[in-house]
Amino acid sequence: MSTIIIDVDNKSSAKLFLDLAKKMHFKAKVLTDEQKEDLALLSIMEERKNEVSLPVEGTLEILRKIK
Repeated sequence: MSTIIIDVDNKSSAKLFLDLAKKMHFKAKVLTDEQKEDLALLSIMEERKNEVSLPVEGTLEILRKIK
């Protein structure tokens, strides 16, 4: 299965694409900005799940320096 994401500027364009998908018997839904961010973060986490990670203390030290 493949996924296509189309970012539209207004509700009427979104409705047009949803109606078209329905007529073609595809599943379609509208995602909120928060859902799009969650998908992006999940994608990044999955890409990097096998990378060597820093210990918690090392990570906290780096974050303290950024402040």
